[in-house]
Amino acid sequence: MKKWLKAALFLLPLLLLIGWVNWYVDSYALLRVTYDGIAAQMAAGKNVEGLEDSDYNDRNLLAARLKGMEEAPQVMVLGSSRVYTFDHTMFGTASFYNAGLSEATIYDLLAVTGILSAEEKFPETVVIGVDAFLFNKSHDNGKWKELESYADYMSLTLDGKLSPELANPHKDTGREFSKALSLDYFRYNVTLLPDRKRFAVNYTDEWETEGYLKHCDGSVSYQRELREVNPADVEEMTRQAMEEHVVYRMTDYAEIDEGHFSRLSELVDYLSGAGVEVILYLPPYSPMMYNYIESEEAFQITLEVEKKVKNLAVEKDLALYGSYDPAGCGLEMTDLYDVYHVKTEKTADTYYPVITGRR
Repeated sequence: MKKWLKAALFLLPLLLLIGWVNWYVDSYALLRVTYDGIAAQMAAGKNVEGLEDSDYNDRNLLAARLKGMEEAPQVMVLGSSRVYTFDHTMFGTASFYNAGLSEATIYDLLAVTGILSAEEKFPETVVIGVDAFLFNKSHDNGKWKELESYADYMSLTLDGKLSPELANPHKDTGREFSKALSLDYFRYNVTLLPDRKRFAVNYTDEWETEGYLKHCDGSVSYQRELREVNPADVEEMTRQAMEEHVVYRMTDYAEIDEGHFSRLSELVDYLSGAGVEVILYLPPYSPMMYNYIESEEAFQITLEVEKKVKNLAVEKDLALYGSYDPAGCGLEMTDLYDVYHVKTEKTADTYYPVITGRR
């Protein structure tokens, strides 16, 4: 009995230490903070700061937010971070959600559509940001696997192969109490303590703060240092990218992947069949970058993608807004936060009709 008591007295402080570190740092938002909790605050109209400092998982937050919605918004935007600054004021309705995801691939579009389908929360209108790199298979990434069950669900649905046992995809975004005493979680969390890094967010009614802010409608307000960036610095960053012969996710891009393009076409058909108005949007490059793209043989595929997307819009009788060419919206280098992201105050100008669809 004494041995058991001694063992318990020895282990108790250790378990308390492990539990405290895991709870305090909670690097993956599994205990003290959860994505369900953040989503609930956003649903209540609160904006969230601290996410970027916490290295948050935007796919988990999106899943929590979409699942927690009582009803579908009228308008939803899908795409990469290049649609982050689309907000409800652009569409004249508070019933709006920006479902943009960082480094989005075609699999992310499948996953988000899968959530909407599984939850039966189709918006009246979906705007899809179609980046030129969306069909560059060599630059796919694995971030979408956070929502893999939804992506698989949507793929099987489009292929007509969905079986009953796969008809209820799920993503747990709530508390995971098993992590409280997890040694693996502790080992990682404890490495963050010296830098005082932990998952911590605050909620505010402000639309802009000093830091990166995730709005209740899913859109983003960037940190002040980006909002007040010197245009000369943006030009220098762009010039450096050109000197290194890099256009984001457009290298090693010999041809448009037909499989990826077909998936976009199938998603359009699926959403349209569900009564959703689909609008395609082409986010512009900066004048310097677009001139470079036009002049370099390696990046001419950008122009091919635009032509192919326009043909898709005509074929499907969809509205298409914007262009990779910045001339149509009068974009200038002073209108960018960095090499690829347009400032909030200019975003609405990039969303102009090029092809008018049936609605």
